[in-house]
Amino acid sequence: MKRRNSLRARLTVWFTALLILFGLLGGLGAYIAAQQDPDNLLDDQMREIAFNVVSSVDDLAQMPAPPLEAEDMLVVQAWDADGHLLKSFPPGSDLPRQAQTGFSNFDAPGGQWRSYTWVLDDGTVQVSQRASVRRELALMAALPAIITALLLIPISALLVRWLVGRILAPVDALALQLMTREPDCTQQLAVSDVPSEIVPLIQAMNKALDRVAEMLASQRRFVSNAAHQLRTPLTALRIQSSNLRHARTLGDAKEVLDDMDLGFRRMSALTSQLLALARAEAPLPVDAPQPLDLAKVLQEAARGVIPLAESKHIALALTDLPMAHVQAERNDLIVIFSNLLDNAIRYTPPGGQVRVTAHCEAGRALVEIADTGSGLSDALLDRVCDPFVRGNHEQDGTGLGLSIVKALTARIGGRMSLRNDVDRGGLAVLVELPVSPEPRSSDGPDRLPQVP
Repeated sequence: MKRRNSLRARLTVWFTALLILFGLLGGLGAYIAAQQDPDNLLDDQMREIAFNVVSSVDDLAQMPAPPLEAEDMLVVQAWDADGHLLKSFPPGSDLPRQAQTGFSNFDAPGGQWRSYTWVLDDGTVQVSQRASVRRELALMAALPAIITALLLIPISALLVRWLVGRILAPVDALALQLMTREPDCTQQLAVSDVPSEIVPLIQAMNKALDRVAEMLASQRRFVSNAAHQLRTPLTALRIQSSNLRHARTLGDAKEVLDDMDLGFRRMSALTSQLLALARAEAPLPVDAPQPLDLAKVLQEAARGVIPLAESKHIALALTDLPMAHVQAERNDLIVIFSNLLDNAIRYTPPGGQVRVTAHCEAGRALVEIADTGSGLSDALLDRVCDPFVRGNHEQDGTGLGLSIVKALTARIGGRMSLRNDVDRGGLAVLVELPVSPEPRSSDGPDRLPQVP
């Protein structure tokens, strides 16, 4: 299997490249150092030839050619005081005479030269050498270091790969530890005996494992509660079907069928609520929803519960609705406020009141739905948002409404809280939602008439 974006391969390549670079720089340094030594040596040699081989220009003109080595590429020349060339070793070399005593570099036919010029009273003596000879000597001196560096490259690559493997051994151990785990294992990863650079990664994974553990526990509780809630109506339906077989009259059969129809409707409502809760706990889609007018959504949700409020003679009032937009799915907001209004109306005695108020504060829209019912005990306030927990078992319901509201509110970045309204004697539910900066066009009423 091809390993893409391998940290091990990248470390090996970079370390090997650095070793190669250091080797080349070392070879270049050896070449420069080796070139410096022959330059000094050859300069001394040229000066000694000028001083010791020749005592005067006339002597040089009369003496035979000095015993020079061919590989040295040395040229010895003599000029008289008038600048006429008297002699040149080897013959035929036509190099320009330098005007001052000392070392100099110059270009001539055949390449670049370096010379030592000795200006005498009766003429000039000059010893010259090709610059290429010096470079060849420096290269020969540095060549062993360069060859050694090149030979060390494959050895260095193997050594670096071994070292990288040792350094990344804790990462391999962590990967092995994760691969050998059971699929439902949420045990924390050990942080001891690992490099400090890996500790943040392990801590982040442990936090993720905590969230997975909480999610698995929540799913197990949900499945257990759902099975318990479904078992009761299914048992009742099984008993009613048995009673239907033994019904002796049409009236008895009709009564059993009515009970079975009620059980089917309850199971259908429970199934719908379970599906709604599952959708509410799912993450938001990738595409961001369009901002929605909060006042219009509240009015739409209120219109859906007006018939229930009218049947109980409950006054439903929407007051002080803000000019604000909330970025959420329309159906999610409708479900949130419809469930809260439905609960408020169901648990409010006939002739009571349900009031919806809202305002914006610090970039958030705060919507409060308060009723004049009996409220909840302190113990139930902390648990009523859990699945299948109900405040009043005399009312029909599944115990999932507030769980759905809480999940939907959290999914769009909001928060829901409950409190007993001391002044009105009922329950007040506060929903906080993030406000979108898009301005709202005022094209509808901000208040719904009270329902008599």
